[in-house]
Amino acid sequence: MSDITVVMLSPGCWADDTDAVAELNARLDLLGPDLPGRWALRDLGARADAWGGTKNPPACYGAAFNHLPLDDFLRIVGELTWTEPEAFQLFVMTERDDRYQVLSLAELRARSTAADA
Repeated sequence: MSDITVVMLSPGCWADDTDAVAELNARLDLLGPDLPGRWALRDLGARADAWGGTKNPPACYGAAFNHLPLDDFLRIVGELTWTEPEAFQLFVMTERDDRYQVLSLAELRARSTAADA
């Protein structure tokens, strides 16, 4: 049985956070070493045919994951260093949700701190 979680990440307006996304993907691989790349975010702006018009969105990553350990994912995202933390947005929707939940980096870090307490 599937348990799908859709994730879209905008690290900030024109931020170049490819290194942070690569680190995120590497750390996600450690959660499921039997299936490398299973939980890797992809650059959504890289495919010119995926968007209308003649432009692609800046710094936009995403994926649809099956059986993503969401709490671990959110903790890892909050631990990473992002270029524009005040502009960071993470959109998350599980198959039990009716709409995306939008999380800021501050909310992710507060959530992680509360879990540690």
